[in-house]
Amino acid sequence: MIDVLVVVFHPDTTQLKALLDSVLQANQAGVPLAMRVWHNDGDAPVSGEVYALYRDIQQRGLSLTIGGGEGNLGFGSGINRLLKDSTADYVLALNQDAIPEDGALAELWKYAAGDDAKVAAWEMRQIPFEHPKNYDPVSLDTEWVSGAAVLLRASAMREVGGFEPRIFMYGEDVDLSWRLRCAGYRLRYVARAAVVHHTYSKAHEVKPLQALGSIYVNLCLRARYAGRRQIAQGLSMAFAEMMLPESFPGRRLGIAKAILRFMRNYSYFWASHKGAPGFEPRFAGWGYEVRRDGAFHSFVPRDQQPKDLPVISVLIRTHKRAAFLRQALTSVLHQTHRPIEVVVVEDGSDEGQAVCNEFADRLDVRYFRITPGRGRSVAGNRALQEARGEWMCFLDDDDLFFADHLEVLLQTVREAQLKGAFALSWRTTTQVIDASIPTYNEVRLDSVPDEPFSRVTLWHHNFMPIQAVLFHRSLFERYGGFAEDMHQLEDWNLWTRYTMQDDFVQVRKTTSKYRVPAEVSHTLERQGKLDDAYKDAVARQGQMKFNADPAFVRKLAEDYVRSNALIHVGRDQVRARFASSPMLARLATLRHVLRRRFS
Repeated sequence: MIDVLVVVFHPDTTQLKALLDSVLQANQAGVPLAMRVWHNDGDAPVSGEVYALYRDIQQRGLSLTIGGGEGNLGFGSGINRLLKDSTADYVLALNQDAIPEDGALAELWKYAAGDDAKVAAWEMRQIPFEHPKNYDPVSLDTEWVSGAAVLLRASAMREVGGFEPRIFMYGEDVDLSWRLRCAGYRLRYVARAAVVHHTYSKAHEVKPLQALGSIYVNLCLRARYAGRRQIAQGLSMAFAEMMLPESFPGRRLGIAKAILRFMRNYSYFWASHKGAPGFEPRFAGWGYEVRRDGAFHSFVPRDQQPKDLPVISVLIRTHKRAAFLRQALTSVLHQTHRPIEVVVVEDGSDEGQAVCNEFADRLDVRYFRITPGRGRSVAGNRALQEARGEWMCFLDDDDLFFADHLEVLLQTVREAQLKGAFALSWRTTTQVIDASIPTYNEVRLDSVPDEPFSRVTLWHHNFMPIQAVLFHRSLFERYGGFAEDMHQLEDWNLWTRYTMQDDFVQVRKTTSKYRVPAEVSHTLERQGKLDDAYKDAVARQGQMKFNADPAFVRKLAEDYVRSNALIHVGRDQVRARFASSPMLARLATLRHVLRRRFS
């Protein structure tokens, strides 16, 4: 059984009704749910609009218990109060304005029901704005889970003591997550199960209570999980922020109060120090994670998406890397977009079919083998020829998609009405320990390509990693596939042809990662091959032709200037500025007169 725990405080009745209806719908669809609501705004209601909502949902068959009347306990302590009376094996903590999408709770329960006993939490994705923290695209492990929408193993919650009562709000979920990890539990992020949660009214919104509360909590967590050096660093950050211009009225005073509040609670958090082998707290400024770019990319709720979303073909070339192929396919399985088909083409070896068979009941996977092997360009062309989707993308066997990769790119191309898009990617410097498992260390993450689409730049060098691009099948039908005698930079040659007449568009969100070797010898060998291939690729570009009118050439020139300038101000912008200012217009006229007189 799952008890849905909701702490309410002067709720919006429209949102509360939507939340109750969503839980009831999931319960009627077979998810074993009951609901417990705690009122931080007074006693449990016995009349009025909110009471009518509760009575209606109870009469429609949902088990609902209501409590309150102990004052405003804050979010964490409110959940603790509900947990005290719960006998369920799992509890789902939900903000009062976090509305599960249709089918999301069933998807969440599917992940959790058969999961490892050492997994204690399964976080739901929030839309329209997903939290940008990093997670493992294969295992879905994450360093901390948001309390806004998270399924928790009740026994694990009780084992670590629930939420920290001295954290009223903001950061109590990080503290709980770290205590669970110190107790040996793992945490997961389930992107395919989403809630609509309008936590921000607009992108990049600054929320004063969150900003100030986060400073207090961050200092407390440094005292509990780190040492005096980290505490000193946090205090120096807080004092430095007091010297900056205020981003909202009262910020300096609020920071001072946060520091004083921390000093009053310092001994308590220091005395409750937590740690465990393999656990290391991450303090990234006032945050707690490595962040993926694109925090405010806006996702469209499922009920507002087109009903006939197109099939995307994910094309995977593989050769003697079964364990890595398994991880790549797992990252496709976790995609939030559906429908998907996967075309796997193995070049020469025969390890991939058994791996593909493991996914046959969960993914539309088709496997092909080329024997004897003829190289990855031939394998890529076979995948292109076999693909049935309207849209296509490549995923090499050692690369990975984050769960939103296909959704982000498809949404972008449809909104831009173009035939191609590319997202930011992490170039992941990787030290492979054992390729057969696989085990590896990710030494460094570099975000690429951090530049908008430009033909001139692309035709000079390839800035679009192969797995970062989504393209329409009509480009393949018009320009063909890879040059089969190319064994390096074949993707650059392909993108060059595909962008002869068609613009692509960049989306500034990190949605994938690809590996480069950490070993210096491998890096030098790889770079040597790329340098040799570059000369050949440039020579091939010299044989390409395209039609252009003056407007197209002008756009190329503007792209060139933009790609080589830190700040670009065009002549049209300068003219417009002069025309809008009488003083500048008079200076321009005077310059023109003097120039004519003395020329």
